[in-house]
Amino acid sequence: MPIADASVWAGGTRVAGAVPFDRVFETAAERDGFAWVDLVDPTEVELREVADELDLHHLLVEDVVSRGQRPKLEAYGTTAYCVVHRVEDGGHGDALVGREVHVIVSDRCVVTVSWHGDDAPRRVRERLGRGIAPLRLTPLAVLYAILDDTADAHERLAMAVHEQIEGIEDVFFGEEHPPTVDIYRTMRRVLGLQRAADPMSDVVERVAARIGDDELELRRHLRDVDDHARRTATRLGGDRDLLASMLQLASARVAERQNDELRAMTEQQIEQNDQTKKVTSWAAILFAPTLIAGIYGMNFTHMPELHWLLGYPFAVVLMLAFAGILYLVFKRRHWL
Repeated sequence: MPIADASVWAGGTRVAGAVPFDRVFETAAERDGFAWVDLVDPTEVELREVADELDLHHLLVEDVVSRGQRPKLEAYGTTAYCVVHRVEDGGHGDALVGREVHVIVSDRCVVTVSWHGDDAPRRVRERLGRGIAPLRLTPLAVLYAILDDTADAHERLAMAVHEQIEGIEDVFFGEEHPPTVDIYRTMRRVLGLQRAADPMSDVVERVAARIGDDELELRRHLRDVDDHARRTATRLGGDRDLLASMLQLASARVAERQNDELRAMTEQQIEQNDQTKKVTSWAAILFAPTLIAGIYGMNFTHMPELHWLLGYPFAVVLMLAFAGILYLVFKRRHWL
């Protein structure tokens, strides 16, 4: 069985010495403490073996086996079933690694189930081993420590993302071309973190509701976790809105630049059309005299007015008349 750790906790500390799994719950009862079993990457058969040992509700077991549950806290009599999501920086640009921890808490035992080498339960065990005074070490205190570790991880990552956004903002308002790719990638990080961080406050409130008046200090500590969770959710919400505004502004700047380029192209086309009109106009003006000169330059023997005394002046006047008329027509149309 993939048991990362099986331990007994009594008198505010961990009982020294290794405890076999088949004796851990019996030893906890003998020491008037509680047992903590940490499972990593368990199979369905192994999970059902633990469930049979603890007599867990079959719906709870199905949720653990199926995984992919939303962050929640559900009660099955005196047993509480909590699902916590946490994201970590994957170390590859904007990659975020999602973690999922299932915690089963009863009066005398805690069972944590995690996958893919999540070290959150180990960190919490080390913290509890150093003591969590003034809290009394109970199964609910273990759940508090896991929630606190998750909320702190979200807050650290949210602050890192916020610093990244500040850097993008400086570049965004200092360059002509906005870094839209960086904005989009950071938006993905914020949304991925927000999906894990937003439900935390509701889960913490449900855990606090299960704590009696004799555990007032634990309730205060949970209220502190709730404050951290709410602060992180608020920061992520503001960062998401800021990134969305930057994307909208970037789109507007791109559209404005495209409009300027289109305007320049239109002006260039208009100028080219004006030049074409002028060339066409002068070509038409010169075409009529050229046509007349070409006809009279063929020198056939039998041509009208070939021997007419006024034939040459008539041809010249006709050329000038055609050219003048065309010039006036094109000038009136503003082609010249």
